Amino acid sequence: MMEWSKYSVENKYLPITGTFAFFLCIASFFFQSWLTFFVGVFIILLIYFNHLYMRKVGEDLFFNNKKVRGKYFPAEEGEWVLEFNNRGVPIMKAKLTVTFHDSVTPHDSRAIKKSSMYEVTVPFSSSYHQKTSVAIPFTAEKRGVSRIRKIELMIPHFFGFGETVLEKEFQSIQEALVYPQTLVVHNKHTLLNNKQGESPVSYSLFEDTLSPAGTREYHYSDSFNRIHWKASARKQSLQTKLYDKVTENGWNIAINIGDDRFITNNLEEILSGVADLAYFYVKQNIPFSVCINIRHVGNTPFYYIMPGTGREHLQKVLEAIAHIDVHTSVYPFEKMLDYYDSHLETQPFFLLAGQYIPEKRDIVKKIAEKGSSLYELMVTEQSASIVKKSFSQKRGIPS
Repeated sequence: MMEWSKYSVENKYLPITGTFAFFLCIASFFFQSWLTFFVGVFIILLIYFNHLYMRKVGEDLFFNNKKVRGKYFPAEEGEWVLEFNNRGVPIMKAKLTVTFHDSVTPHDSRAIKKSSMYEVTVPFSSSYHQKTSVAIPFTAEKRGVSRIRKIELMIPHFFGFGETVLEKEFQSIQEALVYPQTLVVHNKHTLLNNKQGESPVSYSLFEDTLSPAGTREYHYSDSFNRIHWKASARKQSLQTKLYDKVTENGWNIAINIGDDRFITNNLEEILSGVADLAYFYVKQNIPFSVCINIRHVGNTPFYYIMPGTGREHLQKVLEAIAHIDVHTSVYPFEKMLDYYDSHLETQPFFLLAGQYIPEKRDIVKKIAEKGSSLYELMVTEQSASIVKKSFSQKRGIPS
């Protein structure tokens, strides 16, 4: 529940009308006219009840600011649901205006867009002790998190002598999270490698001999030392040992959202390319971690997602990308790479996503010298690709 900011606006002719009604009552005694007296009293009562209604209306109207997080893919439809509980005087023919971020687009064609906010106005009525629910349908438009920022209720008086406005600017805990669109990284399949490693995969030339996966019937091409003698004796036929397939394929994606101290102009293309890679890594069961140079409170001074794979890991990465906005505080990219190199679990493959200008102490070169293969995500408005970075032996300059 929440409290409202309330202010009322009365008709400017109302004081003059009240004064006129007062003198009308006095005049009725001189003219001995009951009709004039009743007209004057009627106008005074009308003004009094108008004032009383405007003072009371909205006092016991409560908005249930309930916690709801909807998750949507672009072009998916949803709706805001606002619940009110009116325990006071009836509210009739009011107008409810709701303001929210433009990550979602309202279906109402009369909606007004101001900067990055939409304003939608809908009719609103609520009787005494009535619970009212208002639904505002929308379509998920673009990556981000949309929240309701403001609710305004304009309540006219029954007799048209003014209106009362209830207003509240707040941070709604009801939000709509829109996942990023993907920008296809054309050569991402070249990321699959055939190096010896420890990551389990479905297909690989290498096996982890410490991780048995079962047995199968012996083939003449199988090595003699792979025969499982106990299983062969139990099944009365030769059985060959099977091991888990493994390879080296852990990745770290370092996202630079900044351009010096500001947000980079091609932020959406970078994040869309990373989203496509995240889907690809999970599909290929490739573990990956993500570093984003956003200031973050905690042991790690920037946003870091530990290595992992699977649907839950993918969802965590997509939600982190969705929460990045243009008002985010940028953490120095060079410092983030330095922290990754010295404090975090390094991966055999390192991908730069975003602008990187090496300083005197080139951290990327240092990461490469420790054995990580270095790549860079190149994006345009329509496509993305990955290029391998290499260093000049003489000058140590990445190319």
